[in-house]
Amino acid sequence: MPSPNQTVEQWWVNDQTPDNPYGKSEDYDAFLDYLGALPRSLTPAIAANPLRINVSELNDHPDYKAAAVGALTMWSSVTPLEFEIVEDTPWNPATDWMRVVSPEIGEPSDGSAFSSNRYVSVGQRFHDTEPNLTDIGGYVFDSFIHEFGHEFGLNHPGLYNYSGPGGVQINYLNNATWTYDRQQYSVMSYFDGIDVGEDSRWSASTPLMADIEAVIRRFFSTVDENGVRTYQVINLNTGDNHYGFNSTQYGYELTATGMQHDIGFVIHDTGGEDTIDFSGSTHATILDLRAGQFSSVNGHSNNVSIFAGHNADETEYYIENGIGSDYADVLIGNDGNNVLDGRGGADSMAGNGGDDTYIIDSRDDVVRELANGGNDTVIIMDRSIRIRNIANVENIIYADATPTEPGNGGSTNPPGGGTIGNLIFGDAGDNTINAGAGSSTIFGLDGDDLLIGGRDTLASRDINNTIPIAELEDQTETDDAADALYGGRGNDTLVGGAGDDTLDGGEGDDVLRGQDGADVFRGGAGSDTVDYSTESPFQLLVNLETNVASGGTGSGDTFYSIENLIGSDDRIDRFIGTAAANHFIGRGGGDVFNGRAGNDILDGGNDGDILYGEAGNDTLIGGTGQDYLDGGDGIDTIVYSGSSAGVTVDLLNGTANGGDGDGPVQIVGRGTVIRHDIIANVENVVGSLHDDYLIGNGQANNLAGGSGDDRLTGGGGADTLNGGAGSDTADYADATRGVNLDLGRAKNAGDTYVSIENLAGSGFDDRLKGNGAANVLTGQGGDDRIDGGGGDDVLQGDFAYQGEPLPRPGMGTGYATLGPDATNNSIATAFDISNNFSLAEDPDIFDSTTVLHTTVNATGNGQGGYYRIDLAAGTVITIDIDHIADPNIHDSWVRLLDSEGNIVAENDDGGGDPGSSSGRDSSTVFVVEESGTYYILEGEWNPTAPGDGWSEAVPAGSTYELNVSVDFPPAPAEPGEAGNDRLNGGAGNDLLDGGLGADILTGGAGEDSFRFSTELGPDNVDRITDFNVADDTILLDLDRFSELGDTGVLTFGAFHSSQAGTAQDANDRIIYDTNDGTLSYDADGSGDGEAIQFAQLAARLNLSAADFVII
Repeated sequence: MPSPNQTVEQWWVNDQTPDNPYGKSEDYDAFLDYLGALPRSLTPAIAANPLRINVSELNDHPDYKAAAVGALTMWSSVTPLEFEIVEDTPWNPATDWMRVVSPEIGEPSDGSAFSSNRYVSVGQRFHDTEPNLTDIGGYVFDSFIHEFGHEFGLNHPGLYNYSGPGGVQINYLNNATWTYDRQQYSVMSYFDGIDVGEDSRWSASTPLMADIEAVIRRFFSTVDENGVRTYQVINLNTGDNHYGFNSTQYGYELTATGMQHDIGFVIHDTGGEDTIDFSGSTHATILDLRAGQFSSVNGHSNNVSIFAGHNADETEYYIENGIGSDYADVLIGNDGNNVLDGRGGADSMAGNGGDDTYIIDSRDDVVRELANGGNDTVIIMDRSIRIRNIANVENIIYADATPTEPGNGGSTNPPGGGTIGNLIFGDAGDNTINAGAGSSTIFGLDGDDLLIGGRDTLASRDINNTIPIAELEDQTETDDAADALYGGRGNDTLVGGAGDDTLDGGEGDDVLRGQDGADVFRGGAGSDTVDYSTESPFQLLVNLETNVASGGTGSGDTFYSIENLIGSDDRIDRFIGTAAANHFIGRGGGDVFNGRAGNDILDGGNDGDILYGEAGNDTLIGGTGQDYLDGGDGIDTIVYSGSSAGVTVDLLNGTANGGDGDGPVQIVGRGTVIRHDIIANVENVVGSLHDDYLIGNGQANNLAGGSGDDRLTGGGGADTLNGGAGSDTADYADATRGVNLDLGRAKNAGDTYVSIENLAGSGFDDRLKGNGAANVLTGQGGDDRIDGGGGDDVLQGDFAYQGEPLPRPGMGTGYATLGPDATNNSIATAFDISNNFSLAEDPDIFDSTTVLHTTVNATGNGQGGYYRIDLAAGTVITIDIDHIADPNIHDSWVRLLDSEGNIVAENDDGGGDPGSSSGRDSSTVFVVEESGTYYILEGEWNPTAPGDGWSEAVPAGSTYELNVSVDFPPAPAEPGEAGNDRLNGGAGNDLLDGGLGADILTGGAGEDSFRFSTELGPDNVDRITDFNVADDTILLDLDRFSELGDTGVLTFGAFHSSQAGTAQDANDRIIYDTNDGTLSYDADGSGDGEAIQFAQLAARLNLSAADFVII
């Protein structure tokens, strides 16, 4: 699958993973299926023969005729379609397959371009203010390629069609469905480079990568009954072809000026000795000879590509030769025998497989070959050029003479990979010399060099080299003695080994590893790093303010101009930064980092770390374990992108849990508890690759969900909510008034949206509007107005649908006294406190007026005391035993069990909790991970009891007080507060659920579903304004319509439709009154029970049982 982005860090990879900041679909096959699905009369049988194209009506406009014929030529250059041009006889529908016209100025359609089944029109006034309309790359030329594409069965790759300046305006953010909907992939797309955030735009002289594939799939392949596709063998452009600058191929010539400076094309070439030539480019280029990859020339991005076809012999698609420009180019070969000529500039060239030839004309050229990448040759065009930056090359040829090496008076064989001994010399510049296999002698000479030996001899006397000791096996002069290593300019790696070494990085971003001994680290200019990861320092302390270290192998080390530190794998590291921008990496162990001033990156790695950003705009990465993350002053960010599971991060309350937000299970007293990350003074959050819930505070937060289906709540402040990949929700459950939100706008309620697909409103009267994508819009209480817009939407008037009521404590008196019989001695007889909570003031309950709680006074009878409670996931439950009457007898121990009797939390904390009058009281706090029924068990601990001392017993007659409080998840968890909502699905196949209240539901176009999932009653009757019997469906939740039987389509006998609107027999359950459109549920049919209306439809619909599905 092709993809656009270019990565320069590993230039030889040319990673082209699509940039997708707006969260568009990345399903390339679905994109191709839609692109190639436009209904047209062309069939595979017709396409197998030349198509007669009549252009006779363009004879009065030879430039338009030339453009039309040229566009057809380009279609036949990249697909098997062939054409016969008819220009001397009038259009004959019996013999001609397509008619091409250009209406004169003043005639209908003179200012438009369109196609209509074997008819293509491009008017004389169409974009007539633009220059060189009919030239290759001109607007008319491009328009003919585009409109012919429609006749060959290609859609616009999205639900849009531009109707001119006075019509609906479209853009990539709102109207693109796939990330590939851009002119880099298809001439049918409306979105060019500028539209998708690049710096330039270009025009296509050929159909593009996806267009070619879609046409070949539709007309030149077959699919068998097992879904296996077989492609025809296709042979195109089989001669020795030259593409780009100096090309004689029509449509493939690039120029440094004029229209063809700003074109792009796809090469579909299956034979010959071929060349891509970027020699005249006005900017640096990327030239990638691999099929399916994109190249960049003339300052544009990804405007040249090679089609990856389906012939069995993939070598047929090889382009053999590449020529760069006068700038710093990247040239990447394929697995064939390539010739790569970088021309001027500091070029980087990688041949991959095959016997490759590199032409070098600059001392700054880089050649990268695979270790077993064939028998490769470097041709050096000037004897004054020294050998630099070359690896795994077998042969070196000087085009004008054999060089004389300084200091030895001898000549050299090609370096690296050979079987004979070699002499390899650097020069005064920055050399990277990899000798590969063979026995070589390496002379670094001056400069900042990386010398990688194999089985070699190092001659490094008094010259500034980077010397990685582990890679030099024979003679070295920097082994275990007190060594002095000098990096000079460049980004160097210096490894000291044993002994008291001096490592001086010089200029550049250097990495220094001292190993054993009291080492001196001098970073010099640049951002330099001391790396302790290969050592085992015990409790390493590095203070970059005082420039000293202590602890194990780090003791005695000193530092000058060092900004960054890498710690040990499993020890506690203590790093103190400076006013510079420090980057600390802890790896393993419970590390403590202080960033001081500067914009620091503090990465704790594994285990529980303490990170203080202090001044500056810092980035804190806790990693696994329970971490304390304090940003300090500045605008600080915590990052959970490496978490193995989704996280809930709450900046308002300073907590994080789930994934990397969780620490290990710890024993506290004789109980267990999971500790979580603690957060302070942090403004921004980056989530994980999973489903996250990120909550801001009163400041301007930047919440980035990353991948996964994330929920983002900004809180107060002007926040940036960036969902990233996945289906993400902006949630306003904490808003103090109604909100007006529109996914078509970048800013809403003071917040900025990036990649947000879904909205959840407030508890007040909201207005929510979707966009062209598939949205989930939830009102969350209040009288809301919800408009889905385009796309397949889910619209919910009140709270998110849960399928069945979600367990949570109900409101009651909040106080219960368990009688002296104490019958709650097992799960079977547990005392149910689920509906016994209140907000009554209670001195024993912290925040009793704001947190639901209940109190039970109980008396033991020699057995355990069980209490049942139904809890929702995310609820925090606090269990506290107070006021034991006889603490000398009863040392309480409390446990929380799940529905199967497994222990999920327990504690005997020795008292000291609020309200406690005894050192024998206990309490525990637990975050519920799974909704369901739980049991509290009160027992005792006795040091003389067997095992751990736990006993499921409360001494007979012993009295105590059980206080239980619950703090619900921030978002409402079940349908509750009614709202009289208006839901409008718009285009697409939408799901509408009004929740409670008298709602108005409008499905709009598409196949829509209307769900009824809340308690039936006279105040909960929804009106469906446009129910379409042919397309729409009514979904009935079995929890509310319990007498309908099993899930699935409603049985024939359970539906009745008549003017009377009443059940006629005992089996009738869903009753439709054809007279007035009333839709009711009758639990006992013609029995004594009354029918309950739940919906209002139009009268006289031809409804049947098939229109209802039980869920």
